[in-house]
Amino acid sequence: DMVVTVSHSGYIKRVPLSLYRAQRRGGKGRSGMSTKEEDFVTRLFVANTHTPVLFFSSRGIVYKEKVWRLPIGNPQSRGKALINMLPLEQGERITTIMPLPEDETSWGDLDVMFATTRGTVRRNKLSDFVQVNRNGKIAMKLEEEGDEILGVETCTDNDDVL
Repeated sequence: DMVVTVSHSGYIKRVPLSLYRAQRRGGKGRSGMSTKEEDFVTRLFVANTHTPVLFFSSRGIVYKEKVWRLPIGNPQSRGKALINMLPLEQGERITTIMPLPEDETSWGDLDVMFATTRGTVRRNKLSDFVQVNRNGKIAMKLEEEGDEILGVETCTDNDDVL
C-alpha cells in the first residue's frame, strides 16, 4: 500500500506505507511532506498501487492515473508538480483528486456529483469515468464564461446532498 500526498500548490507524491510508523507516548510527530512557506497538504489517502485515481480539473476535464504511475518519494520530499504530469492548459488546475474504490463491482452503484462556482450542480454515474484516455475526458461542459468546477464527490442514490 502507498500513502498519496497532495499539496495546495499542486505537488503530488506516493510513499510506501511501511515508511510510516506509529509513535509512542510523548511523540512529537514528524513531517509528512516538505512544503514551501505558503503551501500545505490538502489531500492524503492510502491506496493500493493498482488503484486508479481520477483528477478533476477546473475546466471540467477528468484525467486518470494509476497510483504506481505517481512519483515515488520519501516522507520529507516535496513530490512532483501535477502540471508536469498531466496535460493541463494555461490557467487550468486540479480541483479534486479522487481514488476509485478498490471493489470494482461498486462502481456501477456510485455516482459522481459536481458543483461549480456559478452554482451549477450535476450528477453522473461513476462508471462513465472508468475509460479515460491520456488527454483526459470532458466530465462536465461549463456553460458560462468564468465558471469552474469547485468540487467533486462520490455519492449514492440514498445520500442526501446539502
